[in-house]
Amino acid sequence: MSGKFLALLGCCAAGSAAAAPVPRFLPDHDVAVTYQLAIPGRDPQTYLLHYDAADELARIDSPAQHIFVLANLPSGQAQVVVPALHAVVDTPDFSGITRQIANAGGAHFTLLGHGHYAGFGCERYRITSHQGEAQACITHDGVVLQFDGHDSNGAAEVTATSVTYAPQPSDEFMPPADFANIRLSPGLLTALLQSQ
Repeated sequence: MSGKFLALLGCCAAGSAAAAPVPRFLPDHDVAVTYQLAIPGRDPQTYLLHYDAADELARIDSPAQHIFVLANLPSGQAQVVVPALHAVVDTPDFSGITRQIANAGGAHFTLLGHGHYAGFGCERYRITSHQGEAQACITHDGVVLQFDGHDSNGAAEVTATSVTYAPQPSDEFMPPADFANIRLSPGLLTALLQSQ
């Protein structure tokens, strides 16, 4: 689901020949990226990421689940928008994920070489942390083009299929004004997202 997708992209959590400095892995320009998410035993899913670099706002659309997530990284807030219910679900404290994004989850990065996805070049890294390990290919300006890793929650691979650098409209990062706000306990929200 989108929460796992966000955590995987943010934590890029997973070392070999020589340690490398932590690369930028939040874009420094506005960008829209289409990703394919593959989880063993499940059908691949497409996700659309829109990112506003100036305000560090993200929108992740899940066409298969007919929902989208709005994340404000500086404030540690996120909302799940469910158009079928005309509802906006405020998530419980999202700051744990945003802290991991800010400090790379304490991960160790090792530069492996170069890669190429969705028409763009990137640097490949092996990433290790106490939470798991992965490989990722990240552009010089912070767009994660490919990520393949595992942790205690399982394994996943995320691959960019298209990347468009363009200003992102501010209304993309706001819930519809006429939707009702719903507050769910963390357990209910988790159950709702996992059922999708």
